[in-house]
Amino acid sequence: MTTPTPARLALVALCCSTSLALAACPEQRPQPVKAPPRPPQAALAAGSGDLADVLTVPRPAGPEWFGLYLVGQKAGWSKVELARELRDGRDVLVGRSEMLLRVNVGGNTVERRQSEERVWEARAGGRLVGFKAAFSGDGGERTLTGTCAKDRCKLTVTAADGTREQELEGVAETAEMADGVRLAAARRSAVRGKQLDLLKLRVREVQHVFVRREPVAGAGVQEEVSVVEESEIGDRVAIQYKVADDGRIVEWHLGDAIVGRPEPSDRAQRLDEVDLFALGRVPLPKALPRTVPATITYRLRGLPAAFQKPDARQRYERGPEGTTLLTITAKAPAAADPAKDTPLARAGEGASRDDLAATPQVDSDAPAIAALAKQAAGDARGTYQASLALARWVNEHLEKAYGASNDRASDVLAARKGDCTEHAVLTVALARALGIPARQVYGLVYARYADGKDALYWHAWAEVRSAGEWIAIDPIFGQPVADATHVALGTGGQEDAVGLLGALKVEKVDVKGAR
Repeated sequence: MTTPTPARLALVALCCSTSLALAACPEQRPQPVKAPPRPPQAALAAGSGDLADVLTVPRPAGPEWFGLYLVGQKAGWSKVELARELRDGRDVLVGRSEMLLRVNVGGNTVERRQSEERVWEARAGGRLVGFKAAFSGDGGERTLTGTCAKDRCKLTVTAADGTREQELEGVAETAEMADGVRLAAARRSAVRGKQLDLLKLRVREVQHVFVRREPVAGAGVQEEVSVVEESEIGDRVAIQYKVADDGRIVEWHLGDAIVGRPEPSDRAQRLDEVDLFALGRVPLPKALPRTVPATITYRLRGLPAAFQKPDARQRYERGPEGTTLLTITAKAPAAADPAKDTPLARAGEGASRDDLAATPQVDSDAPAIAALAKQAAGDARGTYQASLALARWVNEHLEKAYGASNDRASDVLAARKGDCTEHAVLTVALARALGIPARQVYGLVYARYADGKDALYWHAWAEVRSAGEWIAIDPIFGQPVADATHVALGTGGQEDAVGLLGALKVEKVDVKGAR
């Protein structure tokens, strides 16, 4: 096991594209060992002494392979390994991970591959001292290397547009993050710490929490395992691991739809033909209007309470027989009146830095993005007025193409094509380049494809802020106000929404006010 865990590797890849039997094989399942006693509270509080540490916690020898299953179909694999080595006379702990995801999107095969290596001091609390990573396939090619001292890392990023140097502060990642899942299982407690996200170049707060013991059965063997939940602070749903007392990861899952299973390397790499559209769609009982204004109430089953965060556009209430009633209202925003539209020169006043800042994906500081933003906005003086000009440019100049994806806005601009995610990330980057608070939104939208079935499909759009409210706009559909068939599940990069694949059901819809 290494950082990031196989589950988080897979979820990041799925998010960027987009109850089962335990399946460990007999040769991977030795006779169960006796469960260690629960550590005394004094030892738990001390965090040392008799507690297992990252060097002594049981784990399988050699690399571990996992098959990645989406709603029962294998879409990818991951390979992880943690080993102690001597490098340049220095005792270090080295974590290596690889991941591949391959799915069919709109008739095109989309593949993502990434690999990482991280090096820590080989001791309890050992600091992260270096790393390297490579990302390839759908989403663009990128490599990075870095060295760390104390809580600061210097890194070199190489992509299609050249090489750049960067520094990150506040990293403070320790060796415990190399195997937090197994440490939490062995200690029957929680392991928390900072972790460097090499895809998004940010520091995240991660926790691995022991929640219970439970019996499992498979391949003719029954044993007790520890259940550990992994999450980033702010996640709405945790990834759940089942850990045997000899250190094997017996299974991990996010909800019922996404499951990782330990498998021999040859089996792990045999993938199914996975149609992501078919897996992700949520059938509807009837067609829906795409007009604004309109109000649509959906009776949903399978939407966890953690996802039910009301805002000015979406509200929730308890429905019959354990369902949730979601009411979405789409109407013209106050900023549609030029007199109420926030002046562009004051667009960012009072906004969160997260809604204005450049990131590795939303690289609004790229010269080409900044130049285009000024050109496309023209003489617009209002924030909403300028945002619509930007979204219109994206709609008119990007070819609508599935399976031609890029993660970075500047790469989208260079390619001039993509699906909803590319349209959204470029719109957000252009808006931020003008100082407009903007963010990506992930969720579902109504569509009817060639098979004639009415359904909600996974989708991405944008929100901008003006006149004191967030306004949903859809650049790929050319909508200045996203219609009420846009069901928002999160903003930014919340990978936890992927766990809803195959779980959501729409039992009934009621439409009001449609033109």
